[in-house]
Amino acid sequence: MTLIRMLAATLAFSIPALPAYAGNITHELGTTKVPDSPQRIVVLEFSFIDALASVGVAPVGVADDNKRDRVIPAYTDKIGNDWVSVGTRKAPSLELIASLAPDLIIADKKRHAAAFDQLSEIAPTIVLDSLAGDYHASVEQMAIIGDAIGKSDEMNARVEAHKKTMAVYSAQITPLTKGVSAQFGVTNAKGLWLHAPVSYNGSLLEMFGFDSNMMPKDGGVYEKIYVPTTLEQLSEVNPDILIFGAYTDPSFVDGLAEDSLFKNLTAVQSGRVFNVTAHNWSRLRGMLAAELTAKDILDIMGQSE
Repeated sequence: MTLIRMLAATLAFSIPALPAYAGNITHELGTTKVPDSPQRIVVLEFSFIDALASVGVAPVGVADDNKRDRVIPAYTDKIGNDWVSVGTRKAPSLELIASLAPDLIIADKKRHAAAFDQLSEIAPTIVLDSLAGDYHASVEQMAIIGDAIGKSDEMNARVEAHKKTMAVYSAQITPLTKGVSAQFGVTNAKGLWLHAPVSYNGSLLEMFGFDSNMMPKDGGVYEKIYVPTTLEQLSEVNPDILIFGAYTDPSFVDGLAEDSLFKNLTAVQSGRVFNVTAHNWSRLRGMLAAELTAKDILDIMGQSE
């Protein structure tokens, strides 16, 4: 018996028995048999919280980076505040996860593929591509999560409602974006990272009709999703609209304000540089997150006219 299983067995004496296994869920790393209606779910990325919140299901454990306030009110209004932190998204604690005796774990392909076997020893685990996926993939994943948690009908209804909401935003935004390029990036005290068109937010901007001046490598492949960028490289992209999410105050971008190369950027010259909440735009993905982002984009375009 592994240490993780011993720990789970020791701490599970007060936990109700697991339900019968009922269905197979196909995910990024294969197929996993899951309980009919899991009651003790652990999620290891914010987009999976988004999915559970969308149908009012509360997880018992969350990889919240040991910062509970990163789970935004739009989520806690739906799931409450009773989850246990299981550490960071990058390196969640297997011991803490095991101590919760979960009956389902939802993990990220890029962050957690290497730990899949260990997570699967603790509980049935499904793996989805959150960090490296785009907006369209995040919506498609909702149906998989809905099936896995026994909420297929509720999730399908929420997805349809989301698509209608986004269609309303699109009808207001896309008439304003024809021939307009936009670029989102995050910045801290040390640097700037632009989000490529294949990223979550890059694909959202594209969906709303914005052009992108970021070019793929030969063969049409983007080398990175999140691209560390110098001022010289930013000047080559030179979009009509710049959207920054800053994690520090002041940020690296603030330090560029007096540089002539920065001043000559098209977005700076036209007064179309906008600041958004970095956490919401950069770390969150999913339906609720997309609706918050769409509202920000509509506000930005209102200010851009």
